[in-house]
Order: sequence, then C-alpha cells, then structure tokens
Amino acid sequence: MGKGFLLLQAQLLLFDGEAPLRIPRNDGDRTRSALTAPVMDMHEFITTKLSILQDVPRAVVATGGASAITNLMLDLAINYAAAEKGSLMLVDEHHELFIAAARGIDTQLIRICRSKIGEGIAGTVAAQRTPVLVASIEQDHRFRGEGREQRYRTKSFISCPVISKNNRLLGVLNISDKKDGAAFTEREFAFIKIIADQTAIVLRNALLIHQLRAKTAELEMVNSALIETDAAKTEFLVRISHELRTPLNSIKGAVYYLQKSELPKAGEQKEFYDIISHETGKLISTVEELLDYLRTEDEVRVIRTSIIPVAGLMEEIAASRTLRTALAQKELTLDLDIQKGIADFPGNRIRAAQFFTTLLEALCRYLRRGDTLHLAARDAGNIEITITLPRRMPETAPLLCHLFHPSSPFQRGRAEEHLRLAMARKIAEAHQWSLSANNSAASCIVSLVIPKGMRQKTEVAISAAADLFADVAAEMMGLHRCSLMLVDDLTGELSIRGARGIDDETVRKTRIKLGERIAGWVAVEGMPLLIEDIERNHYFGKRNAPQYNTGSLVSLPLNTGDRVIGVLNLSNKKAASPLSREELYIGSVLSERIAFCLGDLLRNGYREDTFRNLLMSFDTLLSAQKRDCKSSPLLSGLLLSTMELLHATEREKALALYISRLYDLGLGLVDEDVLSEETLLPSDMRMLKAHPSMTVDLISFFEYSEEVKKALLHHHERYDGKGYPDGLKGEEIPFIARCIAVVDAFCALSSDRPYRKAIEREAALQEIRSGAGSRYDPAIVEAFDAAAARMLSRTAAQALLH
Repeated sequence: MGKGFLLLQAQLLLFDGEAPLRIPRNDGDRTRSALTAPVMDMHEFITTKLSILQDVPRAVVATGGASAITNLMLDLAINYAAAEKGSLMLVDEHHELFIAAARGIDTQLIRICRSKIGEGIAGTVAAQRTPVLVASIEQDHRFRGEGREQRYRTKSFISCPVISKNNRLLGVLNISDKKDGAAFTEREFAFIKIIADQTAIVLRNALLIHQLRAKTAELEMVNSALIETDAAKTEFLVRISHELRTPLNSIKGAVYYLQKSELPKAGEQKEFYDIISHETGKLISTVEELLDYLRTEDEVRVIRTSIIPVAGLMEEIAASRTLRTALAQKELTLDLDIQKGIADFPGNRIRAAQFFTTLLEALCRYLRRGDTLHLAARDAGNIEITITLPRRMPETAPLLCHLFHPSSPFQRGRAEEHLRLAMARKIAEAHQWSLSANNSAASCIVSLVIPKGMRQKTEVAISAAADLFADVAAEMMGLHRCSLMLVDDLTGELSIRGARGIDDETVRKTRIKLGERIAGWVAVEGMPLLIEDIERNHYFGKRNAPQYNTGSLVSLPLNTGDRVIGVLNLSNKKAASPLSREELYIGSVLSERIAFCLGDLLRNGYREDTFRNLLMSFDTLLSAQKRDCKSSPLLSGLLLSTMELLHATEREKALALYISRLYDLGLGLVDEDVLSEETLLPSDMRMLKAHPSMTVDLISFFEYSEEVKKALLHHHERYDGKGYPDGLKGEEIPFIARCIAVVDAFCALSSDRPYRKAIEREAALQEIRSGAGSRYDPAIVEAFDAAAARMLSRTAAQALLH
C-alpha cells in the first residue's frame, strides 16, 4: 500500500464535511493538524478508524436488538478512548435523556438518572448538538459551573451528540476517566465522534428492524387468529348443516304424505301437522342460532383485543389491495390527514381494519370518477374520525338510510351494498363506537367517535403483559403449561389472563372463586404452594387430568403490598419430571416481579409510551430466552447444594436459582457464529464481554432489585480483580455472583460446546480447584467441591442400580 493511497484515503475519511481533524503527535504536541502530522501518525490514525468502521458492522450483524447495540457501541467507545467509564444516553418520548447503557456507573443511578435537554453537561451537548472535549472541567468556561460528582476520578471527559442523517437527536455518548489518569486527546475525541456517528446509523437501522419484526409478529398473530376463527366456522357449519337437514327431511316427508293421501283421518292429519310445526320450530331456532353466530360481535369476542395505533391502522388500510382496487376502478384518491401524536385505542385489530376497508369501499360507490375521499383523525377528548365525500347524498340513498335507520341487510335491491353497511355498523356497535352520516351544505360527512376508554386500554395492556409473562415463565423454567390468573374486581373471581399451553376455550371458561380449588386457596392464603403429586395430596387430592404429564404443580400468589391480585400456576415440565423446590424458589422470585409490573399497570393505568416500551422489551427478552441454550441441567442442583453448605439464607438461595436462569441471556443476542468460534477477534471478545450488561438491560423493565442486577452484572469478575466488566476483586464481588462463577465454570467445562468437547468431570473439578484464590473465591470452591463430590457419588450409585 503506497503513501499516495494512504493520503487519498485520509482525505476521503477526514474531509467529510467537517474541519480537518487535529491529531496529536507522540510527543504531546496538540497543535499539528492531521494533514501535517508524520506519516506514521497518519497511518496509525487511518488504521484505527478503519478498524472502528469494520468493528461496527460486525457488531451489528452479530447481535440483535437496540439493547445489545447500545452496549456494544459504548464498549467500542470506551475501548478506543482507553477509558474506564462511559454512558450512552438516548432521548425518550418526553424529550429527556435516559441512560440506555453504562460502564463503571452504579446500577441504581442508571435507573433513576434523567437529564432534560439543555440542562447539565449531557443536556447542554444535546441542545447545542456539538461534540465537546474537555481537558479539565475546572478550567473550561463552558462547564465550569456545572461541577461533577465524586464518582469521577479525573476532570477530563468527552461528550458527543448522536444525530441521525435526518438531523434528529437520538442521544448523547459520554466518555470519562481515562485509564492512565491523563486528559483525553484530540485523537481520542476524533474516534468518539466517529463512533457517535456510527451509533446514529445503527440505532436507526435497529429501529427499522424492530418495526419489521413487530409487523411480522402482528401479521402472524392475525393469521393465526383468522385460521382459528375459520376452523371454528367450518366446524359450526358442518354441525348446522346436519341439524338443518333433519327437520327439513321430516317436513318434506310429512308434506309428501299429506299430498299423496286422498283423505287422511283427522288424527293422522293432526299428527303430521304436529310434526311440521315441531320441525319448523326447530328449523327456526337453528337458523336464529346460525344468524346469531354470524353476528360480527361474536367474532370480535373470539379474537383477542389489542391496542391499535390510529396512524398505523390508516396507513395499513390505505395500502390494502381491496381498497386500492376499489379506488382504481373510478380513479379515486384517498387523502389521509392524521393528527400527529393521536392516542391509540383499544379494539380488535382485524375487525377495525375490516370496518374501515368495508366502509370506504362502500362509499366509493357514491363517488364520481376522479373524486377525492378525505379521511381525517383528531384527538378531541375522544378520537374523532371523519370521512368527507365531495357532494351531498340524496336523503333516500342507502348510505344515509342505513346509517340513520338500520334495516335488514337481506332486503331486496342493492343487497351487497346493504350487507357492507350492515357489517360496518355491526363492527362499530361491537366496539361501542358512535357512527353517523350527515349532509352539510356541499358535502356528506360520515363521522366515527371512538371513546379513548382508559380502563379498557388498561385491561388490554394487563392482558397483553400477563400473556407475555406466562411465556417468560414457561421459557425460564422449561414448562409446557403455565397460567397467570388475576382477580376480577367486579366478580371477585380468578380468571386466566395469560397462558402457555392452554387452549382458548379453557381460558375463556375458567372462573375460580376465591378459596376454592388450588388457585383460589393460594389467592386467599397469600402463600406459595408446591404439590408433588396431586393424587396423593390429602387436601387437594384428585385424579390427575390427562393434559398433565406429572401430578406435580406450583401455585404462587401475586402480592402487591397487602393485596393479592392474582396467582401464577406452573406445571408440565418439558422434561416430564416433577416440579420441585427449585421451581418453587424460582417461581416465588419471578411472581414478585410479575406482581410488581402488573401492580404498576393497575395503579397508574395505561400509558402509551410505557406500554410500547414494555412490548418491545418482552419481544427482545423472549427472543433471547429462546436462543439461550447454554444452561446445564446440573447447574441448579449444584448451585443450591453449594449455597446450602455455605449456610446461605432461603432468600439468597431463591435469588441465586432465579439468577441462574438469567445470567447469560445477553448471549442470546449474539450471533451463533461468534459463539461457536474457537479463536475470537478483539471485536468479538468485546461483544461477548458486553453480555452481562445486555442481560441487565433485557430484564430492566421488571427487575427492580439492585442485588439481582449486580449479581448478573458481575458474574464474570475474578477473585484477583482481573475479570470484567469492572475489575472487582475479593468480596467486592457480590456473593451470589461468586457462587455462580464457580458452578457455571464447572458446568461449562463438563458440557459440550460448539467449539470443543466436554472434559471429564473429575478433570473439570481439578480445573476449578486450581483457580481458587485467583479466579474463584476459595471458600466457595471448597463448598462446591463437597457438593460436587456428593453429586458424583449419587450419579455413580444410580448407574450401578441401573
């Protein structure tokens, strides 16, 4: 590679619309510009920048989700600036900065820290949209009055705004405390600016990918619901056809006999008339049942309600093939005018789309070639949607007649049009929307008023969260069957609000009074319950149902303060083994988190931004859970035995088992190709070292315990202080993290990995012993050694028995 190529590449890299970058010389001179620096300095700078630009796409391709990306970009920045502390702050819906990823900062501070745009150092950088390098805050006139907390070791820092290509402020990247204690240089400042620019690009791409995944998941849900509804309709129609055929044949036979008989006796006539009357009554009843089944509101109840964004729904409708075809036939135009920031509304997504598509398609019949339909949506207490036709409608037009005075959809004349309008009205009635049509001076306006229904929104949000928590619990504990029941405020009964492995019919019909059956007893007593065999339990004993693969189950109360709001039920382990004390421990900790999250929804009601973030967090967490295949079946038992030998409290044991199901979730966001590589690039190693922070981010929406977060964050620290992420040593490392480090290392060594085979358990034990005092806490290694010896001896005894 010649010097000419290097200089050309330097111009391409350095002159991208900014002033020439200032690169310091090795002797500390900070006045020389990039173009006059020695060739060696230039070559080193370009090589480093190219390294950054190569690391970024590799990190993005190898991870998933905004949480993983923010952590990786922060790690890149800290690495290239040779720093100890840093944070990546993003702008939330309230236009405040919050910490999305951090290193070297207390986890409790991360949770509560908020900065308004224009206030504080990060807020000022965000408002001015200008990156800053501060050699000493005490001497910098821009921030002299701000002051900095005692947690920072040096007075120098870098702060760069993260701005997208469309000039939208996304956040601020902050880097502090250079490892050698010196001030940050212009060179490091240049690297951080590059990373901030790249962060803006990858965050935007991550958002687009998330939106695509969300849309795909939504379409899958809609498709599944339609398939289920169609199957139910088919089954119903088969039954109806049979029930119709029987009375019709009876009537036909009776009429035939009466017609063929010359003069039947009076008694015989009455008998046949009774048959005709009876079978006709059955026929009428069957037809009424059929019509009642086909009523739209019945289908609305079958398919789950969700929170619907107005703008997204209207864009989806405008892009639908059905409506585009109807508009194209007359060269019509649909003009959308949706108020920015309009509230979401609760409803059935499929039926809401069907309503607007059907109504707009019906309205197209009243327009002339080249007309424009105007659809406007406003938030005025309620959501008000108006569809304006460019001329008055005759008072006798079916549109006005049907919307003002609903008539039979089966009347003669323009039956198809009447059916369309009837269907639209039925959907509106089922959702309790107000639908009307009025002529104005020069137009006709169809108006729809959708109540915001905060209570209904809250109910939908709680049901969605409950369903997702059931998925999380089932994945965490390897269950086929899990249900989350909540107390109905009106009836006082427990009903299923979230479930895994339970059919919809059972979910709809299950109602349990407080005090009755297992869930009702748990709700009244407020105590967790483990039943090892339902058929041998003297209190709840009964025959085990065929849908359960064992007779064991766990039922746990959901407590918020002094109130029980519901019950979490666990059964049917995928391994077909009985549930044990381990599941009781893990479930008890998880149920506290579920109650905390659902209790917040019950207290504070539906908040649009909170609910959307909740769904995004669940989506990422479940994706990571499904990919986390590392956990060993030995881990929980060994961890529990080790902690018992260390005389841990019941609470510590429960938290440790709970953490043991979470601690490597962050690896679920890393590409499998990276996890299977024997030799890792430096960028891959940084990616893997970021996984504890990713794990904490994944569960931050329901995990409130600092003890849990710190144990997750520090389970890769070493006893001698040479671990990561913060180089803690000795008893600075949380007790549970020290325990998990030992047990996890043994399970990893004695299990197959994509890049190596497992080693013998005795050899793995020896490896753990040799790390006592350096990698691991010696006291924990001693307890683990005893626990493992017991486990190995039990395994050997079982092998002899078999």
